[in-house]
Amino acid sequence: MLKTAQGWFTQGDSSGSDNQVKPTSSLLANWNSYAESQAADDSSSNSRIGFDLENAVRSANETVSGTFSVVSKGVRELPGNLQSATSNVPSGKALMYFGLFLATGVFFIFIAFALFLPIMVLVPHKFAICFTLGCCFIIGSFFALKGPKNQLAHMFSKERLPFTVIFIGCMFGTLYVSMGLHSYILSVIFSVLQVLEL
Repeated sequence: MLKTAQGWFTQGDSSGSDNQVKPTSSLLANWNSYAESQAADDSSSNSRIGFDLENAVRSANETVSGTFSVVSKGVRELPGNLQSATSNVPSGKALMYFGLFLATGVFFIFIAFALFLPIMVLVPHKFAICFTLGCCFIIGSFFALKGPKNQLAHMFSKERLPFTVIFIGCMFGTLYVSMGLHSYILSVIFSVLQVLEL
């Protein structure tokens, strides 16, 4: 390599005592010879080390496979409640719908507070509709995540039933008084109740 590098730099230099014209070789030819010498050095150094890459990969693969089989065996032997909890992991599609509904709900609530809360005195029904739609989409996101049956069982459990009934009643009341009755005072009251029930 040193000779090759010296050859590159001394090729055009005619100040030496040797005034003979040397045949010039191309940069590509020099690089190929250098790569061949390095490959020969690497193969001789690998044989000196005694490192067998194929055996190393095979043993690493067996170690990883053994670890995964131990972990999967441990998961199969979990008690019933814990195993059923791990089987309820949502799918990718359910997570996508959850994210979509949640983002839409947050968007409507943001619109309600950013645009219509400052002018709630003038048009309370716009705030009420946006806020109620946002809450519906957020609740819908949990239906998509957990499944309708599980979410309904959770919402209508004994300890959550009063809060669920009041919240759903406030949502329907808000929509009815803002869209049906166009009542200013009742829209404000139902919107405040709905915010408090969150």
